[in-house]
Amino acid sequence: MAEPNLVLGWFAAFVGAIGFGSFAVPIKGDAATKVDIDPLVMQSYKSLMCFLTSWLVVLLGQQVTFTWWGVVSGLFWVPGGAFNIFAIRNAGLAISQGIVASSIVMVSFIWGNIIFKEPAKSQVMAYLAVWLIMGGLYGMSYYSASDWVDNTDHDHAATRSDHDDYDFEEDEQDAFLNDGSTSTASYENEPSPSNPLANSLEISPDSPGREKQATPGSGAIVVCGKTFQRRNLGLISALLCGTWGGSCLVPMHYSKGDTGGLGYVISFGTGALLVTIWMWIFRFLYMIAKLKSIREGYAVLPPFHFKVMWLPGATAGTLWSLGNVGSIVAVQQLGQGVGYPASQAALLVAGLWGIFYYREVTRPREVTRWFMSAFVTIFGILLLGYESSSTGGPGR
Repeated sequence: MAEPNLVLGWFAAFVGAIGFGSFAVPIKGDAATKVDIDPLVMQSYKSLMCFLTSWLVVLLGQQVTFTWWGVVSGLFWVPGGAFNIFAIRNAGLAISQGIVASSIVMVSFIWGNIIFKEPAKSQVMAYLAVWLIMGGLYGMSYYSASDWVDNTDHDHAATRSDHDDYDFEEDEQDAFLNDGSTSTASYENEPSPSNPLANSLEISPDSPGREKQATPGSGAIVVCGKTFQRRNLGLISALLCGTWGGSCLVPMHYSKGDTGGLGYVISFGTGALLVTIWMWIFRFLYMIAKLKSIREGYAVLPPFHFKVMWLPGATAGTLWSLGNVGSIVAVQQLGQGVGYPASQAALLVAGLWGIFYYREVTRPREVTRWFMSAFVTIFGILLLGYESSSTGGPGR
């Protein structure tokens, strides 16, 4: 195995953080909110762009190689990506990404340090670095959500009396007479057979062209006969994304020959596209079994809204693909326990988008605390990189 290039590895981790930290911006955009995009639809745009852009590595002189381990990676990434989109739209961007990033750091470190036995100068300091990264990520998530929590608490108090006097029976009758559609705000984000994963974002009237997160947990979802609040399911989805999707690059360690590093990108993109198609087939078959009709099963599948979503979807997919290539090279050069956690500095990038573009955090005290948490995260990443052995490539 060739000697790892630490400079290339850390640069790749930086590129990965930029891509992973920016891909959610189109998901949070006006277009996705307007059409109430389904998570699997948005994930399909990401998977398609991941496949198409994967072939660009040929322009870098990389030979076309394929390994079925890429499909295994797709089995981790595609469901994890859909969970992530659901979490963003139902639990909120800040807290969900904090959970995702923190759990990915822990899962990657377990794979790298415990399973693959990637060496470290000091196990104690390496574990301390991981906890610093997780603590910093949680702090960034918490303080970027504080303004939003206060606003939603105020919204609850302001609208509670209106809901007490609301005639739900009359509204349900109107919805039925209008083929299930209604303009009543209380029902805009409720699940339906055709869109059970409706979003939880709404346009902010005092911030034209940008949106704020609506109250998570407003409305419930029935799963296997049990009722769950949207926010709770969103938080669970974020945890599933981190723990399940955080292993998406582990199969690369088992690939042979020239199928690692950039040689793994095409395999990953192909696997992602195949798994996405399988998920649509499974969803279609599930709806047929549930409704006992092929026509009705097809009719309730969510639309792609191509005219509206092609650009945001392509942008999100391209940015994620950029992050994916960076993380793959980072893992190849730095190891699973360092490369993938380093790319989770993406939360720093996502937080900067939230603070300076979406203006999610406006109070100077919270902004200061957010940057302090970011400093802890960066320090943890640097400490983890220092404690990792300079000769420890993946699997060593």
